[in-house]
Amino acid sequence: MENVAEIVALLRKQAQLEAQILNGNGTAIASEQELEATRRRLASHPQALNAVLQTARALGRSPDAVSVQEVTEFGWAN
Repeated sequence: MENVAEIVALLRKQAQLEAQILNGNGTAIASEQELEATRRRLASHPQALNAVLQTARALGRSPDAVSVQEVTEFGWAN
């Protein structure tokens, strides 16, 4: 469950950083480095990431709009 909470937070951070880069807000190099670090952390928890992605797909939402509770209710998080 802790991994799922971290993945949900990281997906939200990733979406925020991507929007920041696209909108030209902040320092692009720093934002891109932070985005890369975020993606590496996401990749380090493949099962939790998969659980969040499957829940998002089932709910018809983007992954950054899924809550930990919803992932747990769908039974993906072990």
